Amino acid sequence: MLSADLLHKYGLPEDEIVDAVECAVARTLMAAFKRTVTVRAEGELEIIAYPKLGHPVEMQLKDIPKKLRRHIIHSVEAELQTRQILLEAKKLQELQGRVFCGSVGRIGSRGTLHVTLEIDDLLKPLILFGECPLRYQPPHERSRYRIGEQRSFLVTSVRPVMVGGDIAKVRLILNRTSRALPALLLQDLTGITGIKCRRRIAGGFSEVVTPVRIPKTSINTVGKELREHVQVLIAP
Repeated sequence: MLSADLLHKYGLPEDEIVDAVECAVARTLMAAFKRTVTVRAEGELEIIAYPKLGHPVEMQLKDIPKKLRRHIIHSVEAELQTRQILLEAKKLQELQGRVFCGSVGRIGSRGTLHVTLEIDDLLKPLILFGECPLRYQPPHERSRYRIGEQRSFLVTSVRPVMVGGDIAKVRLILNRTSRALPALLLQDLTGITGIKCRRRIAGGFSEVVTPVRIPKTSINTVGKELREHVQVLIAP
């Protein structure tokens, strides 16, 4: 009933797969039979039902109606998908607080930017999708973005998204108004650590403090990216 392809396509650890199968099967059968059910999925699937009266009864797969078996398979797939997304979200948490270049793929009816991010990973390049809500866009840039335009975004948060009561995907929330953005862009360009942004009015100016001198070309590049004046002070 539970094929190897089904169990291995989600990229989960073996113990996580076993636990997901046991939880999904037990939950589905308890809802169907209105009784306690325990499941073991290591090796052959073992199902034990506990009636209100009498001894525990071992249930065989062949004795479960086909329609219910299909429902079990659907529940197992949904559980594995949920756990896969949660694992992905956990891995992607390390992106939070970092800046990446993204391409505007779509602009929502409320102004939200749907952005494609290309991230260089140690093993392989990652293509991820993020959203930059209107409130995280500088006022002077709103309604001026173009499809295909490349901009730098700060990853503000990484979180799973519920659709119809189930976790359906991982959402990256992006930001271009953060006070941290100018300093992070300068750090990425120069490799200099310890750069801080003390004050920022997005689209107006940024006041940045650095422990050492920063090349003027880097300052101009960041100012052009943010479309604002970047003032740099040296404070060893």
